[in-house]
Amino acid sequence: MHSHLGIDHIGITFPTDQGPLTVLEDFDLQVARGEFVSLIGHSGCGKSTVLNIVAGLLKATTGGVVLEQREVDEPGPDRAVVFRHHALMPWLTVYGNVRLAVDQVFRHTRSRAQRHQWTLQNLELVHMGHALERKPGEISGAMKQRVAIARALAMEPKVLLMDEPFGALDSLTRSHMQDSLMEIQARLQNTVIMVTHDVDEAVLLSDRIVMMTNGPAATIGEVLHVDLPRPRSRLALAENPVYNHYRAEVVRFLHRSHEAPARAGEGASVVDLSAWIRSTQSSSVRHREKPDLRLGFVPLTDCAPLVVAKEKGFFLEQGLNVELSRENAWANIRDKVTVGVLDGAQMLAAMPLASNLGLGGSIPMVAAMSLDLNGNGITVSTSLHERMAATGEPVLDTPGGSGRALKQVIDAARRAGERPLTFAMVFPYSSHNYLLRYWLAAAGIDPDEDMELIVVPPPQMVSHLEAGLIDGFSVGEPWNTLAVCSGLGRTLATSYDIWNNHPEKVFGVSSSWAAANPNTLRAVVTALMQACEWIDRADNRPEVCQLLGKGRYVNAPVEVLEKSLLGTFQFARDHEPVARPDFNVFHRYGANFPWRSHAVWFLTQMVRWGQLDRPVDFQRTAAMAYRPEACRLAAADLGWPLPEGDYKDEGVHDGPWTMAVADGALDMGPDGFFDGMTFPARDPVGYLEAMAVKHPAVDMAELAARNPAHRAACAGGPAADIKEEARR
Repeated sequence: MHSHLGIDHIGITFPTDQGPLTVLEDFDLQVARGEFVSLIGHSGCGKSTVLNIVAGLLKATTGGVVLEQREVDEPGPDRAVVFRHHALMPWLTVYGNVRLAVDQVFRHTRSRAQRHQWTLQNLELVHMGHALERKPGEISGAMKQRVAIARALAMEPKVLLMDEPFGALDSLTRSHMQDSLMEIQARLQNTVIMVTHDVDEAVLLSDRIVMMTNGPAATIGEVLHVDLPRPRSRLALAENPVYNHYRAEVVRFLHRSHEAPARAGEGASVVDLSAWIRSTQSSSVRHREKPDLRLGFVPLTDCAPLVVAKEKGFFLEQGLNVELSRENAWANIRDKVTVGVLDGAQMLAAMPLASNLGLGGSIPMVAAMSLDLNGNGITVSTSLHERMAATGEPVLDTPGGSGRALKQVIDAARRAGERPLTFAMVFPYSSHNYLLRYWLAAAGIDPDEDMELIVVPPPQMVSHLEAGLIDGFSVGEPWNTLAVCSGLGRTLATSYDIWNNHPEKVFGVSSSWAAANPNTLRAVVTALMQACEWIDRADNRPEVCQLLGKGRYVNAPVEVLEKSLLGTFQFARDHEPVARPDFNVFHRYGANFPWRSHAVWFLTQMVRWGQLDRPVDFQRTAAMAYRPEACRLAAADLGWPLPEGDYKDEGVHDGPWTMAVADGALDMGPDGFFDGMTFPARDPVGYLEAMAVKHPAVDMAELAARNPAHRAACAGGPAADIKEEARR
């Protein structure tokens, strides 16, 4: 292979207080002209360091970089960098940001007219010609990143360097940007080196994937040649065995490089969990395959089951020595469980489903139990709330009324040519995202066309609101209350107000870990169920607030935690807290049972909002991810009743009700949706069709046109008769 770019045995060492630290060692790679190379590896392995050395932003301690027989020792226009964050000049227009780069590179070689045409040409290339006069604050995050790419391409670099360019985008926008990048690279034949954490992204885009070992002294571990024909279609590749082989090879390397358990990442998607059923010994003497565990959580009030199980000794009673690891983002939880850094974790209820569907570059996972119901809120800035109040909506303190008022604000802003509102949620595959979209759509607001939705980690929500980066958010407690008590926002509705007693967090592990450690998982679930029951006793809630307030857990003022955990909720700073006794439910109403019908509801939302680009077998996918075996065995150990079936309809009970179980009855809570919809768990396709009728102001035909899975679901698509699959 003729070398266009030579990265010749580079290494870099930094001085530290503890002595020299070698970050990168003997990294040697030859890149051909027009080749697309991805660098992948765990955080801290030196991927971005390699990129910065090639860009000339860092100088290697050993070795060097040669581009077309010339040594690279400083930044230059022959290497353009696109960072994860667009770094646009906020005072310049879209045109101005690109023209600035064009002028810097071509001021002495091209006329003013030529530079103008070249600027327009590059903006057209990334489909931004329609927004030339708009400023960064007036366009979406994806559009900003398109401008950043246009700016880099306009410099006519010999090498395009991209450092996680799509990492801050939601999954659907990320997919669109990946397709655009493939189209541009095919047209221009650029040489591209891209840093990514996303396995699927690497396989889809690359000619070669360079897999790096862990740092310090990181280097190349393996290089995978991706021999897939171009142009590439993600829909066609989803079922391509060669694509899946490449993907598996990268995942296996990442597992091995992190010394993950031997079975991590291996086996079929549906793991045989019959060992759970055969394991009938007394829990006090049952062998723990792995008694020392590291479990992850995100600082939210509903991490309480893990904290209480640790602090009150429930884990120890089950023979488990547990270390809790505080993680600041859900992507960290997913990635660390994937590679075995965490044995298990608090997870968003839809995360195991997304993992089993191959969304987000993860491995198959299991939701072994539900940790809680409800617990989130939708909060807007005080200025946006004032605009909503000015509409004169008479019932602004209801989900329906607040939605109607927001619709009026959005419509008025569009007529005035103002920028679209920006709302944040915590993760694309979350109840926060789906219930926010549900509420918006019910008001006639299209979440993908009428506003910008972005992902922000929960602990950063309030600071983003304070900085004016977002106009509202959907997040769990205590971050709504903290915004309210700080005078920064007003909560419009809790998630309970939108869907009574909806599923929220689960305890998740990888499927392979579950199969290898059935007794350990049973013990973990038993301890967590005991903790959930303890938390749901009203007399214990003040102590729960004290435990969560500690710096190593949620690290929030106890008085803020009490405003939601003690059966009330603070919607506005100048109002008294409102009674919400079911805002957080940890044990009551069968809260710990992982209903497969809940999983199916999440799948309908993935289809509805375009996160799936292929038909899905709803019940089989739900059964892969939601595994109630351990929960049932733990309940048997504790002598507690649990449901006998795995499915229940939603939206049919406006008040408390009783479910018959083998040994008596189980008290259940309301399950209504605020708009009166019902969810027939065995007919998800019929539900999708009904949603299109119930929320007609959102152009569901247009949504279906841009979403093949929804089109197939609602019209009996040609790829598979998923209506028949769903009803089997």
